[in-house]
Amino acid sequence: METKDSVMMFPYKMTDEDTANLIKLRASNEALFTGKRNASKIAWRAVIRELGLQGKVNSGQASKKWENLKKKYKELKYPPGGLGAGNGDVTAASWHWFYLMNEAMEGRLSTSAPALTTVSYADDEPDSPRPGPVTSRTHPRKRRKEGMKNEILEFLTGGAEREEILGIEVKEGDAIEMYADREEAELERVAMETERERAGLDAEKAGAHTHRAGFERELAAIDRDRAALEREKAGVDRDRAAVERDRALLEKDRALMERERAAMDRDWAMLEKDRATLERERAMLQRDKEAIKNGTFEVKNDSPAMELDTEALERRERFLSLFEKLIEKL
Repeated sequence: METKDSVMMFPYKMTDEDTANLIKLRASNEALFTGKRNASKIAWRAVIRELGLQGKVNSGQASKKWENLKKKYKELKYPPGGLGAGNGDVTAASWHWFYLMNEAMEGRLSTSAPALTTVSYADDEPDSPRPGPVTSRTHPRKRRKEGMKNEILEFLTGGAEREEILGIEVKEGDAIEMYADREEAELERVAMETERERAGLDAEKAGAHTHRAGFERELAAIDRDRAALEREKAGVDRDRAAVERDRALLEKDRALMERERAAMDRDWAMLEKDRATLERERAMLQRDKEAIKNGTFEVKNDSPAMELDTEALERRERFLSLFEKLIEKL
């Protein structure tokens, strides 16, 4: 039978889900319970932290819960004589946690829960005595520790009325441990909020970097487009200069053509004049030829008589024909 000093009742009652998760976590983290000093306490604190029961259950209560479950499992697995369902006793078939405890004790739940890491949460030790006279600096520290201790006991016990209502009888060590667990839970909550805020700031920072990189890419694209436009503008300017040069050459060629056309017009007028002269000469030749043929050719203005034979007229006619062809070719 347990002594009065070891009895501790706590207002929080673990749910079935809490109990199942505790069994799985204890079975999956067997390596944390090495048997070394304070190893079990630290491991149970890690389990409680994983369950989210900081400030509600301490390591001693979690350990006691596990020992009770293990004891009950062994009693039902290897029952002494005289126990059975006929006597109204709980059996392996009727106990809610027998199958899960059997899986845990036989090592089949080693991967059913996440592996945990332990962090040392050693209680603060009182200051070691120092030789020599005690200075005034040590008194405030002792007074603060005594005040904290009294605050812890007053906070957890809550006076005689609370003990009567809740039926709590708390040992001093358990009270300090429970207060430490609550402080640890509060610190972890603050740390988680800080981590969330830091994660949010990191995300905003990463978003800002992303936006900045996007702006820089857009700026680089704008610079590339501007350079391309400058190159196109330079090409247009070169093409414009080439067009102006071509236009100047065309104007020069046009002026030259105009001069050549004027020269051709003058040549054409002279050619028409020569052609008219040729036509007159031909008409005169034809009249002379007919006059010679008829014997009526006369020499005017008392000029000496000219004897024109047919052969001379033909030579003159051929000369006129050649001259006319030359005019037509021009």
